Amino acid sequence: MLGRISLVINDKQVISVPVGDEINIGRDTENSFQITDPKVSRFHCRITKAGSHFVIKDLDSSNGTFVNGAPVKESRLLNGDWIRLGATALLFEVETDEDTREGPAEGREAILDGATAIDGSLKMKDLTDFYHTGISLRDFRKILEKLSTLFEIGNIINVHRESSSLLNAILDQIVRVIKADRYYLLLREEKTGELEPAATFPVYEGPGPLPGVSKTIMDTVFTEGKSILSSDAFHDNRFQGAKSIVMYDIQTIMCVPLRSHEKILGVIHVDSRDPKTIFTKDDLKLLTAIGISSGIAIENLHLYEDLKRLFRSTVKSLVAALEANDPYTGGHSVRVADYSRQLAECLGLPSQEVEKIELAAFLHDIGKIGIPQDVLNKPDSFDTCEFEMMRDHPAIGYKILSEIEGMEEIARMVRHHHERFDGRGYPDGLAGANIPLGSRIMGAADAFDAMTTDRPYRKRLSVEEAYKEIARLEGTQFDPEIVDVLKRCMIRLSLKMG
Repeated sequence: MLGRISLVINDKQVISVPVGDEINIGRDTENSFQITDPKVSRFHCRITKAGSHFVIKDLDSSNGTFVNGAPVKESRLLNGDWIRLGATALLFEVETDEDTREGPAEGREAILDGATAIDGSLKMKDLTDFYHTGISLRDFRKILEKLSTLFEIGNIINVHRESSSLLNAILDQIVRVIKADRYYLLLREEKTGELEPAATFPVYEGPGPLPGVSKTIMDTVFTEGKSILSSDAFHDNRFQGAKSIVMYDIQTIMCVPLRSHEKILGVIHVDSRDPKTIFTKDDLKLLTAIGISSGIAIENLHLYEDLKRLFRSTVKSLVAALEANDPYTGGHSVRVADYSRQLAECLGLPSQEVEKIELAAFLHDIGKIGIPQDVLNKPDSFDTCEFEMMRDHPAIGYKILSEIEGMEEIARMVRHHHERFDGRGYPDGLAGANIPLGSRIMGAADAFDAMTTDRPYRKRLSVEEAYKEIARLEGTQFDPEIVDVLKRCMIRLSLKMG
């Protein structure tokens, strides 16, 4: 079996690399396959040969490794899978000599072995009857791919909670099953009413309208909600006079609506300049079905994002009300949330984890609602009793938040944000990795903001002075890894403070 990775750089050039027993992919020159994409980690992922199939493993990259739109840590690769690293897409192909042979009895076993490599759930006995039905194994594989794609699109909303990630995942699925030169997913922009590119492959960064695409056709599909197929665009009366068809030598086109229930959100457009590529009615049916599944997924995500914005707005209002009576700590929680988010991003944590840490940081002082106002606003040092009151606020915050369904992880981060790396913190005296990562991040962000803002008992420190103080406490109060990340974020934080 010969494996080949093809890197589609743009719509004209493809670089193919043979796969041996192992291939390392990343930005560093030491990799066997170097990608100069700033969003790709120095050592991003590895593909290894395991028997008759291949396995891809993410090497703790900053932005993750995606196969057909889904994030993976380690996953088996199938023929035709699309791998996305940063903004770069890789097509994984597996060829066997047997793939070109069909029908003869003596070739069946080899062909079926190839099929098993494509889908490990297929058994040789399950496919025997296809030699008596007139359906070739190659056609059967295509049917399986189409069903798999529809299934994946129906489920990716459960994986993706961010618009661009979802849209790119949908596009990856389309690229997987429909052979074309260009793939465009456009959404209606609410303010202008115009169709704007939301995800494209190859990546189009504008400005201006998409080159070589008929705006009239897309507007018609969007307005009327009907799919359009042209197997011969140059001689199609619907495209007569369309300069884009002539200029870009477009041979075949499909355009379908992105439909959710009774609402049309946008369109999917694919085309090809290859005379050997001709879109069929079956292709159109598949793309139309993808348009419906994708439209529902996109609308569901929009509803989720609306709820998330409402929730965040409510949280901010609650925190603002809590801090309103203290001129010195006003805006503290918002800043701590901002710093915590930046630190989490610098650590390369997944976006969902970053969001949880940011939310916990917004709420890290919510327990102060149980502390008397005269203690909170005291201009000088606390006495022993008052200090013990203040030490209670993480536990109070935990009690408040843990009563809310779904907030258990947030509550734990809030409870432990005053723990110390050496175990001498409160309320539970946790140490090292036993302290939740979000709490360790929030602890550093909390201290950083306290040092760089004016307080009744002292003037604020500069960003550099605050960092030196935190670095002095590395390994005792603060996690060394977080201190190192804080140093890397210094420039960004300095700009924020300015």
